[in-house]
Amino acid sequence: MLTSLLSLTAAAILSSATEPYSYIGPTRIPFYTGNLSVTPFMRYWGTASTQGDDWASPERIRLLKRISCVADCDYQSWALAEPERERWDFSLYIKNADALHEAGFKYVVFCWVHFPPRWFLNSPEFVPYRCAEHGEELMQLSPWAPNIWDIYRRFYRAQYKAMGDKIDWVRVAVPSDYGEIGYPAAMTSWIVPQKHAHPGYWCGDPYARADFRADMQARFRKLDVLNKRWGTSFQAWEDITFPDLRDEKAAQIARESGKPTDRRRWLDFVDWYYGEWLEFTPKLASLIREFYPDKPLIVSVGYASEVTKFGNDYSAIPKMARRHNLAVQAPSNVSYYAVKRISTACRFYGCPFYTEPPGDVPPEAEVARVFTDASSGVQTYFEYPQNLERAVAQLRKYKDHLTGAQPEVELAIFNPTIEHRLYCGRGNFPLNAYMLAERGRDLFDYDVVDEFLIRDGALSKYRVLIYVQGSVTEEFALRRIADWVKSGGTLVTCNMGPVETVEGDRSIWESLVPVGTANSEQVQTRQIGRGLIVVLPFKPEEHEQLAQEVAKAIYNLSRFESGQRDICLIDGESDNVFATLLPDRILYFNCSDHPVVKRIRLRPRDWSGRPAVPEKMDYELNLAPHSIEALLLRPAAGR
Repeated sequence: MLTSLLSLTAAAILSSATEPYSYIGPTRIPFYTGNLSVTPFMRYWGTASTQGDDWASPERIRLLKRISCVADCDYQSWALAEPERERWDFSLYIKNADALHEAGFKYVVFCWVHFPPRWFLNSPEFVPYRCAEHGEELMQLSPWAPNIWDIYRRFYRAQYKAMGDKIDWVRVAVPSDYGEIGYPAAMTSWIVPQKHAHPGYWCGDPYARADFRADMQARFRKLDVLNKRWGTSFQAWEDITFPDLRDEKAAQIARESGKPTDRRRWLDFVDWYYGEWLEFTPKLASLIREFYPDKPLIVSVGYASEVTKFGNDYSAIPKMARRHNLAVQAPSNVSYYAVKRISTACRFYGCPFYTEPPGDVPPEAEVARVFTDASSGVQTYFEYPQNLERAVAQLRKYKDHLTGAQPEVELAIFNPTIEHRLYCGRGNFPLNAYMLAERGRDLFDYDVVDEFLIRDGALSKYRVLIYVQGSVTEEFALRRIADWVKSGGTLVTCNMGPVETVEGDRSIWESLVPVGTANSEQVQTRQIGRGLIVVLPFKPEEHEQLAQEVAKAIYNLSRFESGQRDICLIDGESDNVFATLLPDRILYFNCSDHPVVKRIRLRPRDWSGRPAVPEKMDYELNLAPHSIEALLLRPAAGR
């Protein structure tokens, strides 16, 4: 998919060379944009009074050339395409496709089938989402509706009949808010007015409840096995219910009781709730491929959050996407940790990684996004037209850093997914891991791994794992960590107290960090096999001090054990300048409002055996506010 998109980039921008300062110019990865046909959709629902159809006008075509996009995305709607039953009208969309193709651009569709037309809302065929906490309905299709696949097949059949040869890429839109993977969270109420719209557990319809019972029966097979696991006494499979979802009471009970049975019942529910998208998305992709077997498919992942109500498993989604040949398009212009949480999984599983912003992006923030995306190995860049137009100068200057190359990262931060689910995803991401990462980004680069990435072997990609949060986790993760340390990995932790499995076993962690080790006022180290344990004398909530000590430790591992190799030092100073190592360059980004004169002293020992090396070891960079500078690397001697 990526190769075919890259081949489009130069051709689509070829005409831009005549006015170099008003165009972004050729890009090394594809840029594309969207938001066609949103205004008429909003007019349908009474949320827009402006005229015009957001169509691919001559003015927009000229803009697309200036902002170097290879494609434009049309937000097709069932409500507009079939205003009356059996009266299909794709004329608006056909006009857009024809105008784009005539100008040499690709036509992308993002099909909002989940907001049905008015005539369908009043029919007995409509099965909406239902809030499991309050019993109220939402004016969106439930993914558990028994007729959901007939609805989607009917739409795509009509679309293909009307304009099949005009569609170049398809963004797979699932039934939730903006069509992104996840459950309704009232994000689209400004577009489609709805009653009782809020973040919640939208699994209250009878078909969702039946699916939960069927899934538990298929998973555990015997009722006594399930009852023993949950501490329940159900007499029949038909009796099985959700845990108490009112104010997430079941999760609170699980946290406070500490009982494995309470923990497992909540975690099994969350696993099922997340798992709906892991089954629904590939099934929808397969349906779309009945009509468009050779078109690139992209699935969008929104929210930049792992609040359990949202239903996003940022490890499992890229794994699923790779298995079904889907690209993942995820938020950027959000926190670095949030981008790394999903880009790490995409890179590990080999899933193409695209990004898009959540909305308005000022030019200075666009520079920050370029740096974050380059540091995350983004392969396609989606951005809204107005954001690109305002940032032409910045993107023209920095676009060549977006190459699709993958960053060279030796350190991972542990994201305690299991514990975070027990806290219902409070704060979007686990607070102490997140804050260490955010404070530490000025000192070191990192990836983000959780229990499930570790289970699948992700630790083999790293030499250091930072573990500062996750007092309850899975046994398989702790055993994998222990084996990795014995094989030569370095585990850096802190005074965080005991760590136990969901079932309450603390022995695996204590074999790594014995009781009492984490209570010293000095750095404690232990060698286990060929690996190393480093325990820092700070608590997890001491984010600033902990970040500083982590940096000291990882850049000087050989100080603790002569056989250990230090993490490559490319920065290590708290000066609002972030650094990233790529295969052919080191990027430095000044995220502050002030100029920074940065003296860089690289260490020759860090570059031994690397395929590309710097020209020299000492540099001085003058970084303007919100700017990026690069130190280019050259092939090492003998390469």
